[in-house]
Amino acid sequence: MKKLIYISLFLTIATFSGCSGFLDTEPLSFTTPSNFYKDVNDFETALTGCYGQLGQSYAVNYRTGMFLLANVGTDELLGNPYSTPDPESNMDQFISGRVVKSNRNVRDLWEKMYTGLYAIDDLLHNLDKIDMDENRRLAIRSEAMFLRGWHYMYLGMIFGGVPVFNSVPHVADKGRDRLEVVMNQAISDLEFAYENLQATENVEITRANKWAAAGYLARLYCYLASAKKYNVGADLGFELNSFQWVNVDQSYDSALQLINQIENNSSFKLTEDYRHLFVEGSMAKQKEEILFSLAPSPEKKIGFGLMYYLLPVGSQGGGWGTCRPTQEVLNRYNRPMDSRALWVVGGLADEDIGAEEIDGKTYNKHKALTINESGEAWDGDYNVTKFRYLRTSTKHDDVYYGYFPLLRFAEIILLKAEAVAHKSGVDQGRAVLKPLRERALVKSAGYQADDLQSLYARTDFVTELLEERSRELCFEHYRRFDLIRFNRYASTIRAISATYGVWNRNAARQLIDNISDERIWCPIPEEDEIANPNLVPNNPGY
Repeated sequence: MKKLIYISLFLTIATFSGCSGFLDTEPLSFTTPSNFYKDVNDFETALTGCYGQLGQSYAVNYRTGMFLLANVGTDELLGNPYSTPDPESNMDQFISGRVVKSNRNVRDLWEKMYTGLYAIDDLLHNLDKIDMDENRRLAIRSEAMFLRGWHYMYLGMIFGGVPVFNSVPHVADKGRDRLEVVMNQAISDLEFAYENLQATENVEITRANKWAAAGYLARLYCYLASAKKYNVGADLGFELNSFQWVNVDQSYDSALQLINQIENNSSFKLTEDYRHLFVEGSMAKQKEEILFSLAPSPEKKIGFGLMYYLLPVGSQGGGWGTCRPTQEVLNRYNRPMDSRALWVVGGLADEDIGAEEIDGKTYNKHKALTINESGEAWDGDYNVTKFRYLRTSTKHDDVYYGYFPLLRFAEIILLKAEAVAHKSGVDQGRAVLKPLRERALVKSAGYQADDLQSLYARTDFVTELLEERSRELCFEHYRRFDLIRFNRYASTIRAISATYGVWNRNAARQLIDNISDERIWCPIPEEDEIANPNLVPNNPGY
């Protein structure tokens, strides 16, 4: 296993060794890691390799991973029964709501995560062994610990308790640590990064930065606070994944302190036009709002294969339509008032539709939705249209070359609304949401933000918050985690209509029937469970 990790790391670094001006060194073998680190350039090369591994840790091959796990089979995305799911990732299991221990996507995600962690720990283990400028040593350490904290945050959210390592070699037969240990490791690493990374004027959003560390900490604190507050997993009696150790008030207070630092001291803000965040040609505008992002290499050797569901279906869209949006997504928007509704879902993108200019670049339009008198999307054209390729004279390849947002300032506002509502009440929490709704407003129609504030208000603020998070963040890989942390995962999916909406009628019934209250975590992969019996017990339901 260790040899495989070194080979994977070597291939990652070889791929990314041309991505930056300071990476002119020859690709090196990692079969003898103790001989690799000889000068500061070697650490720079290894750190870049760790960033290269990040895309694998998140998306396995830049198209599955979290792309399936966090969105497919929720109340945002259903399977298209007329399309063939990706067999290499067992995509059908996410569509049907019956993921099993042998699921290939879960296995690959686990393997990639721990490959990335080994590379990070190996770098940190060797960092003090050579002479270098101390400021640069601290910067490298801070970036590496940001990446390690990022990995453990996601591992905890996906699997619950997992083996935690902070040195090398990793012990092959180590058992699972409690969720408390996993998340405290993530907090410790991200706090170190936040405290030691310098606040710079021009932030490189594809690398660790002070404000991304603060944002992920705020997300993690809110995740833990909500999971404890709403008794996530309490009825399962599975102590390994218990949230009982979390202090809700302290967690929300910590989140608010970090959010205030981002708001008051960083340059991040809501970019004026929501559409700019999801088109290839607006990378300068995306940097206004995105705190942390995945991106293709400068040579465009690696991009984001969003074809399964994130790109419009049609001859000029690039998407395959393997998964389609639920009617529930459409129902969350007031279409005359909320411009997001006209962007995130729509009809086909075909040659006869025409083009539109966004931020000085040209993109293919998509057809208007066919909606009946009851508000139902009733034909098969209904698809996700959130991300867009540039219009080209030739067929676009299956690679999206813009930034893919992992953490946006919009989420910081949503997290603040959650924490403020807990601390100061629903009215104060709703007031925090107003800038998001003001940006979304169809201003040419004469509406005011207060119109959306009133229209979207709910007596139960958690319902309102979850609806607003979906309106703003849909298809960006939040929904599964959001439903779980507010203890609404199974109940929300069971409430999906199986009779209203074109894809609901065709695909919702199997998901509704299969969903399980206990399967709020993914299984520890069967292969690893067999190879290491100390990973037993597996998560409930597996």
